Amino acid sequence: MFVKLPSELLDRIRAASYNTSIVKIAAVIFDLDGTITQPYLDFDKIRAEIGGIDGPILEAMQKMSPEDYDRAEKILHRHEFMAAEHSQLNPGAKELLDQLRQENRRLGLVTRNQVDSVDRVCRLHNIAFDGVVTRDDGPAKPDPFPVNRACELMEVEPSRSLVVGDYLFDLISGRRAGAQTVLLRIQDSYSDFAREADYVIDELSELPKVIATIENGHQKNG
Repeated sequence: MFVKLPSELLDRIRAASYNTSIVKIAAVIFDLDGTITQPYLDFDKIRAEIGGIDGPILEAMQKMSPEDYDRAEKILHRHEFMAAEHSQLNPGAKELLDQLRQENRRLGLVTRNQVDSVDRVCRLHNIAFDGVVTRDDGPAKPDPFPVNRACELMEVEPSRSLVVGDYLFDLISGRRAGAQTVLLRIQDSYSDFAREADYVIDELSELPKVIATIENGHQKNG
């Protein structure tokens, strides 16, 4: 038996169907070192200079005494300053940012670096972002806070955002926030991270194809 649904219910169904079939990427959120810029920071060297730590540096510092923390932070700042001063953009980075701007997409930057280093890189290479979140703003990646905060600053939903990074923490942070994720596979050793990514690219110039794939409703590339 045919049953005519109330017009208000039909409107809600049509809206839900539309929203699930078409995803417009309103913002692209990038990592900095290794993604926008070529890899420079030598984390093994930083760990050795600080001494007595293994694994992620920021997390290890959180367990230090105030005196040891201050010493480690000064070492880390010095390395980050040098990385900013010697930074070079990854191939295609400037062109990609310009293209995304022309497409009226908002640009975010989420990094475990401190804000002064980010400012120096942006001034040096004449690039800008609509939402920048550093470790000075709150919990760092892999926590979802940086991605969520960047989306708040850009006034977009995480579900309409794409997080692009070269490391596992970028992917976990994006996924926890509800964004789709893209691994920039710049090192062979990072290929293991592909299982955590929605999409994998080898060059930044491939990102527009990923966006087109999403917006055309196609499946991820694995």
